[in-house]
Amino acid sequence: MEPYCLCFVTPSGHFVPLRKFPMYSFKNLVGTAVLAATLAAGAMVATITVASADVACNSNGDCWQTSQRYTTYPPSLGVQFYGDDWAVTHRTDTQYHWQANQTNDHGYYDHGTWHAFDAR
Repeated sequence: MEPYCLCFVTPSGHFVPLRKFPMYSFKNLVGTAVLAATLAAGAMVATITVASADVACNSNGDCWQTSQRYTTYPPSLGVQFYGDDWAVTHRTDTQYHWQANQTNDHGYYDHGTWHAFDAR
């Protein structure tokens, strides 16, 4: 019997040395774990939705942020929707009148005046 053997004993009492794992196996294990963690983190980032608001502008040049693209605007206003990037690019354009963002954005601006949608 070897005094410092990493072995297991068979039912017949024989000592069988355990297989020695070379260092590259440990490196492969660590590399695989890092890759799996990176992929998992990437998947989580891909599923996170960015909170953004659309911008609504009417034909009079009134623009405001809205949480969703409502379909109940009066057709005569000619409301069009844009993304946040558009708002950043056009914030200083003189033909647009940037109105205050409403806490409850269920409504629209017309000539600078806020009109809330009817509560139903």
